[in-house]
Amino acid sequence: MRETQGLRRLAIISLSLMVLASCASEQRAPDISNPDFPPYMQLGRDTKGKIVTTYKIGNPYQVAGLWYYPAEDFGYKEVGIASWYGPGFNGKRTANGEVYDMNALTAAHKTLPIPSIVHVTNLENGRTLKLRINDRGPFVEGRIIDLSLRAAELLDVQKKGTARVRVELVPEDSLTLKNLALDAKGQPPVTEMPSVTAAPRALVVAETLTPPVPTPPVGAVTSVPSPPTGTITSSALPPPPMSDGSLSPAVAAPAPGALFGSGLYVQAGAFTDINNARRLEAQLSGMGKTVVAMADIGGRVFHRVRIGPVLDQATAEQLLSEMLNQGYDGARIVEE
Repeated sequence: MRETQGLRRLAIISLSLMVLASCASEQRAPDISNPDFPPYMQLGRDTKGKIVTTYKIGNPYQVAGLWYYPAEDFGYKEVGIASWYGPGFNGKRTANGEVYDMNALTAAHKTLPIPSIVHVTNLENGRTLKLRINDRGPFVEGRIIDLSLRAAELLDVQKKGTARVRVELVPEDSLTLKNLALDAKGQPPVTEMPSVTAAPRALVVAETLTPPVPTPPVGAVTSVPSPPTGTITSSALPPPPMSDGSLSPAVAAPAPGALFGSGLYVQAGAFTDINNARRLEAQLSGMGKTVVAMADIGGRVFHRVRIGPVLDQATAEQLLSEMLNQGYDGARIVEE
């Protein structure tokens, strides 16, 4: 009898220890901090002091009547206005659940994944800095990034309040944080950079280079030579017809020989639904040559509505200003 009671006590103690061990393992949060990482790569902590390992892209969302479309864009580069936010938000939660630290090297962005690493250049003084995206915003017309107080000090933006900047995503650093976050959640890490398919051009002609031909006088009519034998010619498919069988007035088929080359463009928006892109394209048709460029980003096809190419940076900025004044808050300058 005593032996039976002893065995029962031993079984109860063993079971209790197993339950406690299980609870301890479940409560132990993964710590993926790395002291060897630079300050801009250090992840933040939540209200309980645990490191936030969330990797978040997010669904399309609406703020003040405007829609935003978060997406992975490893070729992201944008020129616009930077602002900063500090004491009034310090200690509050960011979009991914971190406690906002105004002295950390972080920033807010409307659409880039959280976390992402961006390289910010103050175009007014040449200062540059890498920052970690951990919040959403700024939702003010014409602004493309909100800096932490410390970032604003280092870029010399704090006193003035805003500055014209260039923001570029850093693919290698961003992918490193994505891998760490996914691995901490028990998900398979990404092993290589996602491929980005180049946007199609209206017409692409490959041929041997020839000496430049003098520009004809304004008003002169010239013929477009046929591509030489043996070259490869490809053209984009014309847009789908409207319900009455005609082409959309803003998307007429390109003239033979027309080239859609590289340069500066003003992008008004990007959509996964081609119909939304076509509607915006029609709205912008009176502002200049409007095109819809497709891009495959992380397995998702986006239709980017752009005007261009434009002649120079000054023209691009003037066009951007006009679009912002007309309510296209997501407009930005892109270069290809």
